[in-house]
Amino acid sequence: MHHISVLIEEPRALDVFAYRGHLFVLTFEGCLITYSVSQIASSLDEEHGDDGLVAAYALFSSKGIGASPKTKSAWKRFDHASSRSLELPSSPVATSPFAIEASAHLDMRVYYNQIFVATDRGTFWAPLESTGQVSSDRDAVKSMTSAPTESLSTGMGAVGASLGEEGLAIFARVYAEDRAPESRLLHRSIRSTIGWGNAVNYPTHGSYEILESTIIEDGLGRKELVGVRAPSSGKAAVVDVQRGGYVTWEAGRLLLADETSVSSLGRAGGSSRRRTLARASDGDQPLWMGVTGNRCIVTETADRISVAKADQHLTIHEGPAASVRTFSGSQRYRRLVAATVDGGLLLSAVFRSDER
Repeated sequence: MHHISVLIEEPRALDVFAYRGHLFVLTFEGCLITYSVSQIASSLDEEHGDDGLVAAYALFSSKGIGASPKTKSAWKRFDHASSRSLELPSSPVATSPFAIEASAHLDMRVYYNQIFVATDRGTFWAPLESTGQVSSDRDAVKSMTSAPTESLSTGMGAVGASLGEEGLAIFARVYAEDRAPESRLLHRSIRSTIGWGNAVNYPTHGSYEILESTIIEDGLGRKELVGVRAPSSGKAAVVDVQRGGYVTWEAGRLLLADETSVSSLGRAGGSSRRRTLARASDGDQPLWMGVTGNRCIVTETADRISVAKADQHLTIHEGPAASVRTFSGSQRYRRLVAATVDGGLLLSAVFRSDER
């Protein structure tokens, strides 16, 4: 297993999200910096030759390697036994203010051409223009809730805002002008997952509850989440998996990361179904876990970002990170690990040893 990584020199970067043809970066000063993926790919080609072509393909391409003869030739010449680290200067296509009064920006999502930001003063959103900018109108940024928000999730047409002791707020039909009113689960929530036909709440990093969801289908057969409620009497409520572990619902199954391994707990989360997917290499407590579209498992600890698959391990960054993201549901960004680290924006594409 190896990686090819690109560090974009942007010391202001706090959080990052890949959406369609752009990378959206939120800064410590409360600005939204927008990068064009195609422009980054062109810069990689111009400045790094074959390595840059391979990096652009690995990071951003949804097509097969044979789609571009030039890239295919570079791919054949590339040494797949080793990793590469490249650098680029910052060259955004747009910068726009995201003016909110908050001391801490804690999470962000881009969904249905809108940006959503969680802060200690609540959750805010704004529509995005085709250029990737927030509108310059003074009232472009709007409040969704004033409750301090720890994290956000998106899926099935809805946004979930985890409000700590104030519960989990669900905002349905965020794509429509006639959005549904907020629905609230009055259970402690630090994270949530919306997708794969379920809504999952995490009262702690090591516990979860699969919620009863009200789901409808639109005219195209797409599922929409319109509300959640606690499990009915007789069904399991909060399940404490492991103190100090990190549990998450991913692609229709529960995953657990701890100091020793990453395991699948299946759909039901029972320990009898536990199956080890990868062994941990450093023995540190995980702060976050995600899965790439090519089925590599990414974990963040206090001092590194690591990738694992079975008995293969790889460190793609040494040092702390402000944020780490994967995009398992995206064909274009299936290999991408995007992180904000000291000095800039880190984009890594990870390959298994059997992948070409």
